[in-house]
Amino acid sequence: MNIEDKLQQAISLYQSGQLQQSEKTCQQILGKYPQHAGAFHLLGIIAYQIGDYRIATGLITQAIKIDSNQCVFFNSLGSALQEQGRLRESIQAFNQALKIQPQFAGAHYNKGNTLQEQGKLEESIEAYQKAIEIEPDYTDAHNNLGNALREQGRLEESIEACQQAIRLQPDHSDAYNNLGLA
Repeated sequence: MNIEDKLQQAISLYQSGQLQQSEKTCQQILGKYPQHAGAFHLLGIIAYQIGDYRIATGLITQAIKIDSNQCVFFNSLGSALQEQGRLRESIQAFNQALKIQPQFAGAHYNKGNTLQEQGKLEESIEAYQKAIEIEPDYTDAHNNLGNALREQGRLEESIEACQQAIRLQPDHSDAYNNLGLA
């Protein structure tokens, strides 16, 4: 089995919830290839998944040191930094992801979440709108856009955004809650 197949195996294990097996497979990869950025990134994602954001940040940063051209690495780093309350650094990481891949809807969405957490509502609205422009069926972006609009007192627009989230995903309980709040 070549190294990329081994990484795909680790990703499949992660996606099926077998985090320990995925972690073990990544460690095997790093045993043979100690500078394998993908293995470091996946280990960081696993650490993030279990709530160890400080470890996640370190592992993802290691992946970036090896390969600084992967937008997903910076997006993951931004999420881990946000969870630690390191919001300014989080925005920087999302901006770096977007510098590499301007059409990365997930990075626009995550940046919007961080900006909203900072109280920068207009900027967060722009980020959510950009994510929706790129990926029109991005349910969570519509929902969070509705929240930011509600926080600005733009209730009719908030209601429309929440209704769109519900049209896209009829069982989205947060969208129903946010619709009710608006």
